[in-house]
Amino acid sequence: MKKLNFLVQIIAFAVSITSCSTTVIEEVVILGPVTYTTNVSAIIRNNCLPCHAGTSPSAGLNLETFEGVQNSTENGNLLARINSVSNPMPSSGKMSDILINTIEEWAMQGYLED
Repeated sequence: MKKLNFLVQIIAFAVSITSCSTTVIEEVVILGPVTYTTNVSAIIRNNCLPCHAGTSPSAGLNLETFEGVQNSTENGNLLARINSVSNPMPSSGKMSDILINTIEEWAMQGYLED
């Protein structure tokens, strides 16, 4: 009887996992939608804000706010620069594909904030 209960629990767990919305970004699995607050803001903070923040951001591009990042992504500038082979951003070197894919997935899902 204990084996049957254990088997039922495993099946219930498997069904609950497969019914969740998931996004696979390379080898990272994100449960649910990709949002700015949960997934993108840390990428921007760690890779972009050293140059693109404050009163005189590099190239006049301020990425301190959701709106700033959304606008730059919508017009294609952010994605073009982080995907550039010849002149990638950040200037220290191209971000990992996982980070880039997270931003691309955020855009494809409609720029969710929270």
